[in-house]
Amino acid sequence: MPPPIRHRSMRVFMNDDRHAMAKHSAIYPTQEELESVQNMVSHTERALKAVSDWLDKQEKGTCKSDPDSTDANKESEHKDQATRSLRGVMRVGLVAKGLLLKGDLDLELVLLCKDKPTISLLKKVSENLVTQLKLITEEKYVVSQNIHEASIVIKNTKEPPLTLTIHLTSPLVREEVEKAAAGETLSVNDPPDVLDRQKCLTALASLRHAKWFQARANGLRSCVIVIRILRDLCARVPTWAPLRGWPLELICEKAIGTGNRPMGAGEALRRVLECLASGILMADGAGISDPCEKEPTDAISHLDYQQREDITASAQHALRLAAFGQLHKVLGMDPLPSKMPKKPRSETPIDYTVQIPPSTAYAPPMKRPIEEEEGTDDKSPNKKKKKLQKKSPEEKAEPPQAMNALMRLNQLKPGLQYKLISQTGPVHVPVFTMAVEVDGKTFEASGPSKRTAKLHVAVKVLQDMGLPTGVELKTVESIKTEEVAVAVEELKPVVTPVETTTAATGAASADATDAVETARQQGPILTKHGKNPVMELNEKRRGLKYELISETGGSHDKRFVMEVEIDGQKFQGTGSNKKVAKAYAALAALERLFPEGSMAEAAKKKKGPPMHAPGFGMMGASGGADAVTPRGRGRGGRGRGRGRGFNNGGGYGQGGGFGTYGYGNSANSGYSDFVSDCYGYHEFAT
Repeated sequence: MPPPIRHRSMRVFMNDDRHAMAKHSAIYPTQEELESVQNMVSHTERALKAVSDWLDKQEKGTCKSDPDSTDANKESEHKDQATRSLRGVMRVGLVAKGLLLKGDLDLELVLLCKDKPTISLLKKVSENLVTQLKLITEEKYVVSQNIHEASIVIKNTKEPPLTLTIHLTSPLVREEVEKAAAGETLSVNDPPDVLDRQKCLTALASLRHAKWFQARANGLRSCVIVIRILRDLCARVPTWAPLRGWPLELICEKAIGTGNRPMGAGEALRRVLECLASGILMADGAGISDPCEKEPTDAISHLDYQQREDITASAQHALRLAAFGQLHKVLGMDPLPSKMPKKPRSETPIDYTVQIPPSTAYAPPMKRPIEEEEGTDDKSPNKKKKKLQKKSPEEKAEPPQAMNALMRLNQLKPGLQYKLISQTGPVHVPVFTMAVEVDGKTFEASGPSKRTAKLHVAVKVLQDMGLPTGVELKTVESIKTEEVAVAVEELKPVVTPVETTTAATGAASADATDAVETARQQGPILTKHGKNPVMELNEKRRGLKYELISETGGSHDKRFVMEVEIDGQKFQGTGSNKKVAKAYAALAALERLFPEGSMAEAAKKKKGPPMHAPGFGMMGASGGADAVTPRGRGRGGRGRGRGRGFNNGGGYGQGGGFGTYGYGNSANSGYSDFVSDCYGYHEFAT
């Protein structure tokens, strides 16, 4: 008897994300590799800048200018840049695009020259580069010339082994080709030892590719992650090898960029496989146009018929495996268990887009992202959706490519050793103390994780050096509940019952909830009375409706924004799930509308009996049945009237104290309300 057909559950789509991210973590370079790459690239850039200065002095002579003409020199500095033989150095390839993989660390730079590069210029730069590298760093590098490839190759002498290739080129090469294609006569005589023109054109194309990638692909969610995963697939499976490089990047950007919403890594990978499986690579398919060329150019023209067919068939097979929950076979990994231990969410998540910080030796103009282009009549539906899409508070607070203090310090002082001094606190809330020594001075800082502690140490070092720290950070020790409460009070504007003020009120309440969330992220969300905010707000205002405003992020880092409207005022809350977002929205409403508690609660507090009343605050009357029981609304003493029974919390003589503020009712009210709200009980009520 054949086994029953197994229908794919919705959980498998989430498993695609888990497998894709697990594979990405396995192939992502280690921190040591990235630091080595950053050091080698920055050393080479600084050395090339020194070589450019040396060449400029050689050409102009060693005549010194007058000391009084310093201002004039500064003004003419930019003009001199255009007359230099070496115009600048730019990162291209995997370094510029952030596509480095573990063990696959091919580094490339492009050295722009004023005139067409020659063999003599290449030799002169290569020889002086050795001298400049020795002056800049103590690390040893081996510099060699590759005249056939019009490049200079640099290799390090330690682990991990790195190879950096410097391509020489000039914009004049492309200008001549364009003029020749237009039919113009060229009267320029090239030097006899000019480098290969095709190699120079390829280097110029890599510059255009890097700028295009940074403007288009880096901003797409999951695009860089999927490209890294498919680059690993191209290295493992020979069938996919011809697609590696620029064609793969174009396909991924087009497949993911045409989606109508941000996608997780698993869904984005499936979309790229669907695109390839549809036959786009076939000879009768649509093909892939190169956006960096003026003339219509097919980016996959180098593929023959058999290669196109093999890649399409392999993509179809991979898509079938993914459809039946076998994506791990496509990725070349073991299947993950159905239930993974939940990792604590780090305070500073890893930015997978930017692997190393940008260069400081040269600052080439970058292409603006599509969203910043103004005045263009672009009717693309994706652009319109991106403009209308609401960003989460985290995305507004910090751009994805911002350089944090740790990166900035590592760029200024490469090779710093951070040491773990101590680990204190309970297991579920640890506090790590890290230290680093800079110029003979030791700095220490603490944080909830080693990474955060290192970040705080870097902030201290930069502050001591008088340098900007990038993003202003607050240490965990300085964030206290009292200070946050004061900050929330200061954020309160004058509330007027006018509809036009609701937007500002919602924005301010969202900021307040973010501040409270930062301070209370270690425990349950409770009000100042120890209750769940949704329950306490429901006691004050019945029948409130919470609406989902926006949902951002993938399956592993969701961010929800919930909104509640009270008396024409809207309050928003942000959280990792709808329950938490609702709680923060309710908390913002309580802080704004009921800062000191309602009048009814104050009246209840004032109705307490005198302290000498018998039976007050006791579990039972001391005199048994003869004890005097106050004749109140509850009448819980003898089982008469409303609230019959001997254990009614409404009577003064019972263990509940007075009203709803007795120990019997409020001792577990906050906790029980929080638990019931977390498990979805109140979700149906709203």
